[in-house]
Amino acid sequence: MKTIENILTKHSESIEYSFKEEFINIIVRKCDGYDGKPKDKLKAFFNDLQHGGCISGMTGEFIYHHDCKEFYIEHLEDLEEYKTELEENIGEAIENRHKLVHYTFVVWLCFEEFCYTLYSDIFER
Repeated sequence: MKTIENILTKHSESIEYSFKEEFINIIVRKCDGYDGKPKDKLKAFFNDLQHGGCISGMTGEFIYHHDCKEFYIEHLEDLEEYKTELEENIGEAIENRHKLVHYTFVVWLCFEEFCYTLYSDIFER
């Protein structure tokens, strides 16, 4: 039987960033609150995140600025590189429309886009 962690690990093999394992661990913990088989739990979590985003508070690890700041400092180079790659892929700068402090904006952006990438790979292929 596939676990949520196995599914996420398999579908993130090509992602080579220092924050990957921590993001996966957050997703696994959050999925515990959902019912169903592992893929159903993942889909429900990703759908909730898509509708509310990190700004909704659904990722307790990133509610407070100081938590985001610690995470940002620990993974600064990889988070900024991931953000730059996202901007290059869409062809324009990603706007901080909520006027968040930079480190919170980058952590939320990277977590949400990491989840979107996994969702696309797991459910849309």
